[in-house]
Amino acid sequence: MVIERDFNSIRVIILNHTNKHNPFNEKLENSIKESLIKAEQDVHVKAIVIYGGKNRSFSSGGDFNEVKNLSGESVETWIDRVIDLYCTVLKVNKPTVAAVDGYAIGMGFQFSLMFDQRVMSNEAKFIMPELKHGIGCSVGAAILGFTHGHNLMRKIVFECEELSSEVCVKYNIANQVTDKEILLETAIELANSLAKYPKTAYSNTKKFMNKKFIEILEESRKESKLVHKNSFGSRDSQHHFKKVLGEKY
Repeated sequence: MVIERDFNSIRVIILNHTNKHNPFNEKLENSIKESLIKAEQDVHVKAIVIYGGKNRSFSSGGDFNEVKNLSGESVETWIDRVIDLYCTVLKVNKPTVAAVDGYAIGMGFQFSLMFDQRVMSNEAKFIMPELKHGIGCSVGAAILGFTHGHNLMRKIVFECEELSSEVCVKYNIANQVTDKEILLETAIELANSLAKYPKTAYSNTKKFMNKKFIEILEESRKESKLVHKNSFGSRDSQHHFKKVLGEKY
């Protein structure tokens, strides 16, 4: 469910779900992990860009066709999948860049924060809307608390609002904003600039930076399973799933 393209020494991984908003299901998650590991091991690849595709979203978050059925042990398996995906990104020692267009919602927002740098189009939106839809947001809170501090985490998680490109730059969620027509080109250019740094210094510094991040994700694993068991068990989120999925619910 991904397309791999090389632009000289830059590997571009394009998310290719049949839905243009690239919701995360198990198949897409596994494809991304496999592609990242392959790129990390390829000596010809110097940096990696993840992209949602032209006129497509980076990711609208978890695939509701799967998420609507979660309960009990399946919640635990899903949380393990999510955290394993995030840790796979963090364990890549080469430079990584997320190119974000359309929507980065919930899990899509969180996934983007695993990358070294983020470039977003001026039309893209970041949203962490879980709480208003009856979905737990413990993993998102753990991530934002580490990357952006406790107060901003509380604001984003509790307010559940769309964040424009201007706000994302202000909050340091996006490192660069560009026109959507040159988004991929800009992301590749940024990846190339990072790839020019001496490899040993970059990879070892990144490993040090991400060690604590991975520890925080691992610490959140157990408690997040309980948070999501309780929230899905209440079935408060089912109304939202039904609204989004319509006849597919």
